[in-house]
Parts: sequence; C-alpha cells; structure tokens
Amino acid sequence: MAAVTTELDESLSARLERAKALVIALEQGDEAEADRILDEIGRVRESMLFQEIGKLTRQLHEALTGFMVDNKLAELTENDIPDARERLNYVITMTDQAANTTLNVLDEVLPQINSLSEKTDNLGARWERFLQREMPYAEFREMSREISSYFKDISPALAQMQAQLNEVLMAQSFQDLTGQIIRKVIELVQQVENSLIELIRFSSRHIGPSTPETGHGKPEVEAEGPVVPGVDKAEAVSNQDDVDDLLSSLGF
Repeated sequence: MAAVTTELDESLSARLERAKALVIALEQGDEAEADRILDEIGRVRESMLFQEIGKLTRQLHEALTGFMVDNKLAELTENDIPDARERLNYVITMTDQAANTTLNVLDEVLPQINSLSEKTDNLGARWERFLQREMPYAEFREMSREISSYFKDISPALAQMQAQLNEVLMAQSFQDLTGQIIRKVIELVQQVENSLIELIRFSSRHIGPSTPETGHGKPEVEAEGPVVPGVDKAEAVSNQDDVDDLLSSLGF
C-alpha cells in the first residue's frame, strides 16, 4: 500500500512540474518548448492508458479462465458424476446378477452330476461281476433293464447340463461391458482431478501460498489402497509427484 502511495505522489509531482514548465514556456512565448512539453504529456498519457488497458486485459483473461474452469467443474458435477454413479451401480447390479446365476446353476448341476456318478459306479461294479460270471441270470436281466434306462436318461440329462453351463458362460459376458464402464469412470475421475488442479493454480495467482503449521509435516507412513496386480507402487507414486508438489507449495 505504501509503494502505491509513493508511486501516486511521484506521478502527481511530475505532472505538476510539467504544468509549471508549460506555463513558463507559454508566458515566455517559447512555442517550441511548449509543444515539446505537450508532446511529452501526451506520450505519458498514452503510456498510462496502455498500462491500464494491459491491466484490464489481464483481469479479463483471468476472469474468463476462472469462468471456464468453473463451468467445466459445474458440468462434471451436474452431468458426468451422476452419470458415473449410475454406471457404477449398473456394474454392481450386473456383477450381482452374474454371481447369482452362477451359484443357482451350480446348485442345480452338482446334484445331477453326483447322481449320474453314483449310477455309473453302481452299474460298473455290477458289470464287472457279470464279466466274472458271478451274476445270476435274474440279476443280469434286472441290470440290463437298468442299463437301458441309464442310456435313455443320460442324453437329456447331459443336454440339460450343457444348457445350464452355457447360461453360466453367458452370464460372464458382462465382464467386457463393465470393464468399458469402469475405464470411463476412471477417465472421469482423472478429468475431475485435472480440473481441481487448474482451479487451485488459478486461485493461487490471487492469494499467496499459506504457510503450513509447524509440527504437522508429512506423515512418515501414508495410507495406501489395496495392492493391485500389475501396478508398480513406485510408478503410481511418481505419477502423483507434480500434484503433491503443487498442493504442498500452497500449504495443502
């Protein structure tokens, strides 16, 4: 504030000196000197006007920049984030449906497989007795009827199990669609982060960086998310260095 006052006083003093010099030149009839002083005053006024136009241009530019950032955040908040929430709810619903379908089919197929396995083992043991000539004729006739019934029942049973397993396979087709949805949501989160960073950078031009309180430094051990296969921890940290540096410089 003191610097602004000093600059204003110097400007008024310079104007006063020029005005006095102009009056003296006119009183003495020195037209050349008077014209020179008038030209100098004109140049000063043009320079001051140029500076004011520059300041207004800068303020307008920053205002428009802030407006664009605010508009982008508003659009993300009003449209994209609710849409992402619905998409994630859809992913949860599809995953839940696929899991229920798989479990229901397994509950139906496993007893059928166990029943066929028991019948096969029973008939196999009795067939061995027949080959060893240890089976009476009456028992052989009964086994023959059971074998005929077994072959008659196994074909539709296998067809039914195949259809049920195909149902399980179709239930897993959601993976491709949900994968695309999750990738879209990840892109949205990245856009939100970038917009917030731009907003912080824009705000930091108008307010000085706050000084962090002493004794509240960065924790030695920071909380981390679950370990994801194929993601390098060092790479994940290095990708956030710029963001961390920016936030730290502003006292966040």
